[in-house]
Amino acid sequence: MTQVKEESSSSLMKMVEAIAISPQDARELVTQYESQARKSAPSASDEKIQDAVVDKIISRYSKLAATSGAATALPGVIPGIGTAVSAVGGGLADISVCMKLQIDMTMCLAVAINGNMSNEDAKHMSYIIALYGSLEQMGSTGATRIASKAGVRMVQQYLKGPTLQIIKELFAKIGISFTQKAAAKVIPFGIGVIIGGTANYALTTYVGKTARDAFRLNLKEEAATE
Repeated sequence: MTQVKEESSSSLMKMVEAIAISPQDARELVTQYESQARKSAPSASDEKIQDAVVDKIISRYSKLAATSGAATALPGVIPGIGTAVSAVGGGLADISVCMKLQIDMTMCLAVAINGNMSNEDAKHMSYIIALYGSLEQMGSTGATRIASKAGVRMVQQYLKGPTLQIIKELFAKIGISFTQKAAAKVIPFGIGVIIGGTANYALTTYVGKTARDAFRLNLKEEAATE
């Protein structure tokens, strides 16, 4: 049973990693958003520009996640076969798409808030914070909040240790949580379309705000130790 769980976790991780945004692409997207924000408000401070970019990133990916949730639930509109397809195909598709969007969003937030972060740290921190944020919102974790000093120290410790193993474990946990949540999409007559879209939007928004706070807190912690 444990071996099957590990293989499933590894497959899910590879699937999401293969389609997730790269740190380089995240930097390009953030640069584009910053340029747009500068044009809209030429006299705005750097802090205001960053706030605008961060808000746009969270809003964009939350809306995409909502669309994904509705799209993967659509087979549930047709009772019978459609419901089965939604349970087996749609739910699994939604897990990977949701993870990708949340990790992409978190990667962009990492770059927008701390542009000096190395690509490798941005990638690993984004995976950990995005996945942990989802677990936190679902009530599947302990008392430590990721956007707290203790949470930031925990992430920093993970980066120094066996990062890949930590990420694999988080993928396994979040995969199970998402699979359980995907049961909402098998409700007949399309009710799952509403539930899927709304749930994904709320979860992604929560992950985005949690990631924003975590990255800003991490930046303050780094500045305090210099």
